[in-house]
Amino acid sequence: MRPLVDICIGSGGFASVWQIVGSPTVLKVAHANHELARDRMAREAEALGAIGPPATPALSGHGILADGRAWIEMERVAGTNLGDIIAAGPLRADHVIVLGIRIAEALALTHEAGYTHRDLKPDNIVRRADGSLVILDLGLARKLPDDPGDPNRAGVQVGSVEYMAPEQALDATTARGAADIYALGCILYELCSGRPPFVGDAAALERAHAALRPPPLSALTLVPAALE
Repeated sequence: MRPLVDICIGSGGFASVWQIVGSPTVLKVAHANHELARDRMAREAEALGAIGPPATPALSGHGILADGRAWIEMERVAGTNLGDIIAAGPLRADHVIVLGIRIAEALALTHEAGYTHRDLKPDNIVRRADGSLVILDLGLARKLPDDPGDPNRAGVQVGSVEYMAPEQALDATTARGAADIYALGCILYELCSGRPPFVGDAAALERAHAALRPPPLSALTLVPAALE
């Protein structure tokens, strides 16, 4: 039996997130009821259970609706995602350093639990009021070092290309912890400058990540030489 939901508080290409009546948790419900969607949600629930706070939301439960769609109940994380923080303008270097350390700490816990995220981006990181950070949306998470149950086929690209490591763009099944570290570098660049390292369409971004260097931060904003 699934909890009673109230209003939709977020929706993406794969699932919607609903507020649960009288509860500090939310319900994530897949849009589709096919096997791939159920497998992806089950894998996300497994990853949440393995990693858990403080790096990711606490898992409360998961299951299948009568219509075949999968759901996950998890802690509702109150705060501001980094995408909204960036939209307000570039951050001071000292603030970027603090955020970078906290993201790295959450990533370390994720990797120590045996997972790589594969879709780390500003919109998937929330800063709580106390300054702590939580990583969201583990629907593309992959077990380390190998994951024979990965539903993504070899050669298929998954993730957000603005923050995607070159090896992940070529084949998402090869992504390891280093791909998350690459995404972290892209996020730090954007926190400093207000824009990702590269801009353009998907094909141009793939080529840029594989072969180019981004514009120096000093050409876009004032940053200490040591940070650049």
